[in-house]
Amino acid sequence: MSSQLIALEVLFIVGLLTIFIGLPWHLVYQRRIKLGKPLLDQWSSEESTLDLLDVVLTFFCYFGVQVAGVLFIVSNPDPSDLTHHFLQMSPFNSAAGLTTLLAVFLLIPILYYRRRDLRAFRLRHDRLRELLKIGLLAAILLIPLTMAINVIVGLLVTPYSHPVIDTLLAEASVETLIYTVITVVVAAPIVEEFVFRGVVLTYLQRAFSGNWATNTLILCKYSEKPENQFKAADTFQRHGANLLTSLIFAALHLGQGAAPIPLFLLSFGIGHVANKTGSIIPCILIHMLLNGISTIPLIYIVLSHA
Repeated sequence: MSSQLIALEVLFIVGLLTIFIGLPWHLVYQRRIKLGKPLLDQWSSEESTLDLLDVVLTFFCYFGVQVAGVLFIVSNPDPSDLTHHFLQMSPFNSAAGLTTLLAVFLLIPILYYRRRDLRAFRLRHDRLRELLKIGLLAAILLIPLTMAINVIVGLLVTPYSHPVIDTLLAEASVETLIYTVITVVVAAPIVEEFVFRGVVLTYLQRAFSGNWATNTLILCKYSEKPENQFKAADTFQRHGANLLTSLIFAALHLGQGAAPIPLFLLSFGIGHVANKTGSIIPCILIHMLLNGISTIPLIYIVLSHA
């Protein structure tokens, strides 16, 4: 490869990074940070009363439904799959990924019954237009940065991999593509944001705030109030819950090559949005846009070989 071609490629990459990462962040710096304003204004909201039992119920449903789906696939293999491997992504097996949505449909009534308020797990939908705008703007800042870090880590450490993507490319059928895109772009963002930002982050933020009696962190009535609603939080209290939630989120993506590192950073950014707005709606939008953009090359590959 000639030095001129290498120079052009480097120039092209630098240009992309400047346009999609440098320019948006520079505009944010000029409009917000330089003027002494935070990236996002803090929205007023009541403190959630989620307790440890809510978290346990959430993970029980989240993992339980997935395990049940896998067991169902194993016991009812796709007739066209001669290997009977449960990760073989036929339309039948791919649809099983949508069963993770059942976790949300099971959890929302349970948690609402215990908390009497959808806002307790950040299903806040007032000021919906503003929430969607924040989600879109945050996506412009976070998604290119996340994808760039993913590429860098993939080149320097280990390449990105995902069993769903690998099996999708192996089969390369339009039917499988449709089911997989719905699963990845719609189901996964809704479920994961509800579980991690709606429940886990919300609970940990309450625990890290220091405003609650220790015993209420295990079991807490929905009518319970914090001991000190105006206690000043230090840096660790403000960001500790988000840091721990992001570590858990990244750890659950181990085995996907480079994914845990950029996903940790993405999770921290999304968690910041959730903490500022008190809603998971912009978080879901960011997650959907990231997964949607990531599937565009796969759609092109599958359709070109169909």
